[in-house]
Amino acid sequence: MFCRSVSLCLALGVGLAAQEGAVPKPPPAAPAAAEKPFDPPRLRVEPQGKVDLGSLGPRERKAQVYTFTNTSAAPIALRVYDLSPGVTVDGPALLAPIPPQGKASLTLHLDATDWVGPQSRNVRLGTDDPGQGTYFLPVRALVRPDLTVDRERMEFGDVAQHESPQKTFTFMRETGEPLEVRVTSPLPPYLEPELVTERNKVRLSFTLRPERIPPGVLLGFENVTVATNAPMQPRFNLYVGWKVHPSIEASPSRVVILDPGQVSQTIALAARSGKPFQLVSATVEGAGFQVDPPAAAAVAKLTLTVRRTAQAATRALLVLVFQGEAAPLKIPLAYLPSIPPTQPPAAPIAQP
Repeated sequence: MFCRSVSLCLALGVGLAAQEGAVPKPPPAAPAAAEKPFDPPRLRVEPQGKVDLGSLGPRERKAQVYTFTNTSAAPIALRVYDLSPGVTVDGPALLAPIPPQGKASLTLHLDATDWVGPQSRNVRLGTDDPGQGTYFLPVRALVRPDLTVDRERMEFGDVAQHESPQKTFTFMRETGEPLEVRVTSPLPPYLEPELVTERNKVRLSFTLRPERIPPGVLLGFENVTVATNAPMQPRFNLYVGWKVHPSIEASPSRVVILDPGQVSQTIALAARSGKPFQLVSATVEGAGFQVDPPAAAAVAKLTLTVRRTAQAATRALLVLVFQGEAAPLKIPLAYLPSIPPTQPPAAPIAQP
């Protein structure tokens, strides 16, 4: 077959290839260049792994010395690529290349200023050898807080009504800077604070006054917020627990009647010591209640009956005076009839 032009010959060639079912193949792809792996390390670092620097003070600086050994037959120079906050490095290993089979030291410095609690830091190093990877110097440390308190929770324990116990929290700044502490939360009238300052130490004492505790309340747990001038520890939450035990205990310690059908309530009295006691008088301060006259003789246990006379909600106070007791025992009384919820009127039924 003769072709009058190159284009015609090409067209005829493509057409014949299509008729014969031949498919032109794309040219083979050039082989991808394989990534060059890093050469074996030329430096040996001691110590290896993450180094524990231990406990540091709030402004303490801690140093860790590393030794780099050049295990190759050519000199190699170290370069600092990256440093964590608060970390600096120096030493002969950074000043000149390490000779073959030679050694040089590098010192890592960690500054704990402005940090507190567990800390992890790292140094990333490279070399002048493009075939080498990177070297890391990881460290960890525990930075102590500047301001500490000897405890955050205290209990007064069992307190008698005639006692006024005191408990103390002690604050101290490790840096020795002057310390200021103040109570910022409102305190109940039965908890009295007292502050004694000695430059970097403050003693915060609380005195419990049982005679100011509301009648019928026998235990409590106070949350006290304290502000300081220490920048990293500006606030503390302290917890104060207390429990008051009168010499003569009443069960229940308060009377609350909710049922309109209930007209009386008994109160059991007993001395904590288990010894006999004598009730001198029992009076009701307020309206709506009356109490049966007590027995005149000394007894180990006594049951009083309080009767409700009120028809509407009311509150009163039962005052019991005992022989030999300086303070009376006060028992709150309350009639709080429960009112059933008002039912909405039923919707009218639609007539067909």
